[in-house]
Amino acid sequence: MNKSIKILFLGMIAVFIGTFFQSNISAHADHDKDAIIIKMADIMINLEHFPTVDEKKKLQSVLDSASSTDQEKIIANAIMHIQHKSRVEDQDKLQIIIDNTVATSTVSALAKIVQSFSHGISRTDKRKLQTIKFKG
Repeated sequence: MNKSIKILFLGMIAVFIGTFFQSNISAHADHDKDAIIIKMADIMINLEHFPTVDEKKKLQSVLDSASSTDQEKIIANAIMHIQHKSRVEDQDKLQIIIDNTVATSTVSALAKIVQSFSHGISRTDKRKLQTIKFKG
């Protein structure tokens, strides 16, 4: 009887350990689904006044990609057209994204940062962008 309890206990420990590591694997796997958002966050971190030619090429690749979501394309287009601040028509589209996504999502966070852009990125927004790059 003592031996069966020990086996049961070890089995339960194995299940708990497996569950713990499985959640880390899943969280790491989710990192790839935000690759486009991470790419745009990387552009925004150092953006001053307007995107460079190279940054516009990266953003154009987001617009041209079949794997980009409509939200990602709206954000990429808004970043591409920043001239010291985002355009009014882009701000309206970004507000729709913000209103229709979970407040804690990376998409919503990036949309808010692009919408409020003015000549550069604030320290607070820079930290948010760094978090997006790190966590995805």
